[in-house]
Amino acid sequence: MKKTLAAVLAAAMALSTATVAFAKDTMEGETILDNISTVSGRRDIAKGKEYSYVISADFVGDDGNEITATELGKWVKDGKANVTVTVTEGMSKLASKPTATVKNIVTTEEVEITYKWAAFNGGTEMKVGDKVVAKVGSKINGIPTFNGHFTATVGDADEVVYPKDDNYEDLLAEVIAADGGRYVTANKTSTSNKTTAPVVQIKFKVADDWGTGSDDVGFKFRITFKKDVTAADGQTYDKGDTVMAGEALFSAKYEIMNDKGTEMELTREECKTNEFRQVLMNKDGELYDKIGNDEFTLYFENSAAFTGKMAANQKTLNMYYTLDEDSDLVNAYPDVDFEFIEFKGKPSFVNTGKMTFSAVGGSTTQVYEWDGEAWEPLNGTYNKTYNTVEVKGVKRLGKYAIASDILPVEEEPEEPDEPAEPVSSAPTTEPDDEGQNPNTGAC
Repeated sequence: MKKTLAAVLAAAMALSTATVAFAKDTMEGETILDNISTVSGRRDIAKGKEYSYVISADFVGDDGNEITATELGKWVKDGKANVTVTVTEGMSKLASKPTATVKNIVTTEEVEITYKWAAFNGGTEMKVGDKVVAKVGSKINGIPTFNGHFTATVGDADEVVYPKDDNYEDLLAEVIAADGGRYVTANKTSTSNKTTAPVVQIKFKVADDWGTGSDDVGFKFRITFKKDVTAADGQTYDKGDTVMAGEALFSAKYEIMNDKGTEMELTREECKTNEFRQVLMNKDGELYDKIGNDEFTLYFENSAAFTGKMAANQKTLNMYYTLDEDSDLVNAYPDVDFEFIEFKGKPSFVNTGKMTFSAVGGSTTQVYEWDGEAWEPLNGTYNKTYNTVEVKGVKRLGKYAIASDILPVEEEPEEPDEPAEPVSSAPTTEPDDEGQNPNTGAC
C-alpha cells in the first residue's frame, strides 16, 4: 500500500486548487504537532514559539488527483518542484518570514497483511468444478464459498470470491474468525513499518507581544513544477504547471494560568516550554471568583512573589516572566552576586501590593528596578527569618536586579574650569569720525 501521512482531503475547487493537511510525526528529534487541515477552521497556537509542520498530504485537485506528502518532498528535493508560502493574514504579527524547506521525516508506511491457507476439512485443496481455487500453504487470492458464505469443506464450494469483489473483505474476516482462525496463517504480523522520507516542512513563529489578546495568521502554499513529473496515481504535471493549496489558519495567544486560589505559583515551564504559555490572570475566570476580597500571593518559583488584593475593575494581566541575567550589569560589577527577574508584559495591578525577593546577599541585599535608562534602588526591608527583601507600594511589575551588595555609585569627574580669554596689552587705535588715522594726519 502507498505511504500516507494523513487521510486524503477532498476539495471541489477549480484551477487545481487543493486542500492542505499537516502531519504528526517525528522529525530530526522534534515533535510535529497534531494534524490540521485547511477545512477544519483555525488552530490555536502559542505566541513566541516556533512551529514546524509537515505539509502532508495529500493535495487533492478538482479532478480527484492527489499528490502525497512524500511525493512532494522528493520532487522538491530533486529540484523538480518548488513550494512557496504566501502570508494571507497577519504578516506584521510574525517574528520572521515563514519558510518551506525539505526535511527527512520518520513516518509510517502501511503494510498490507497477507494470509496463507493453513487447512481445509477433508483435503489440502479446494476446487470449484475442476478448477483448483485454493491450496494449503498458498496465498489467499480467492475465497471459496457455498451459498454465499465461506466453506472449508472440500467438495462444497460452488463459487469463488476475489479481492476485486465487493464482499471480499467481509468474507476474509469470516475466514479469519472461523474455528478460531485454524484455516489461515498471516504472512505479516504488523500493519506498519517505520520509514524515512523527504517531506516539505513549514516553519513560522508569531512574535511575542506580552499582551492579553490573540493574533490571527494565515498561509497558502503554491507548488510550481520545474520539470515534468508523474505522480503515483498516474497524473502528470508539466514544467510550469502550478497547484495552489487552500488556506491554513492559526490563532496565536497566551493561555490562562492553571493554578486558581489565593496561593498560586507560575513556573517558567508554564511561561515558556509547555505547548501553550499559561500566563494570563483572567479577571473573568475562576481565579478571580475564588480570590474575591482575600489577599493572594503569586509565587515565581523561588525567585520572587507578589502579594496583593484584587479589584473589581482589574483587567486581565500577562504575568510572563524570565530570570535571564543582564550581562552589562553583571560585567560592570564582577564582585557582586545577582539574581534577575523581568516581567515582559509589565502587568499593572489596580491595588498596590508587595514584592518579595530572595535575599541573595542576606542583610546587605539591595533591589534595583530598571526605569528604561538606569537601575534605580528600591526601598526594601530585610526579613531575617525568611532571608527575603520586601518592597511595598508596588503596582506595576517590571525588570528587577537583586544584588548581594549596594552598588557603588560612580561619581562623574568634575569638568575643569575653562581658561579665561587672554587680554592683549598692545594699544588699540581706532579711526576718528572723519576716517583719519590719529597722530598722522593722513587720510
